[in-house]
Amino acid sequence: MKMSIPKSVQEQILQSQKNEITEYHIYSRLSRSIKKKENRELFQRIADDEHRHYEFWRKYTGKDVKPNLWKIFAFFWIAKAFGLTFGIKLMERGEERAQINYSEIISQIPEAENVVNDENDHEKELIGLIN
Repeated sequence: MKMSIPKSVQEQILQSQKNEITEYHIYSRLSRSIKKKENRELFQRIADDEHRHYEFWRKYTGKDVKPNLWKIFAFFWIAKAFGLTFGIKLMERGEERAQINYSEIISQIPEAENVVNDENDHEKELIGLIN
């Protein structure tokens, strides 16, 4: 990471990287379990974006991070047991609680705004799927 990035922002970037790789695995697994082609393709496209975001953050951390296996397992089975809609709503609520201050990251890494915009687009697409 660049030395000029404050430690608190570096930690947030590392947490973002871990979230992205975890979500990549969640969306990939869910996409493989969805029968409807359009929804399967949407989930796979979101998974691919999450992996791209992971790679973006990795440029700044210089580290490979492991996904949160418990979260992958939990969200996959919650979505299977209680339905995709419930699982998506639960995931989105978790994203809202994420302790990541993207405006602080963007002040240090302006290109990170593209990641934030992608995440907002994903949220809109998933809400559209729910509705």
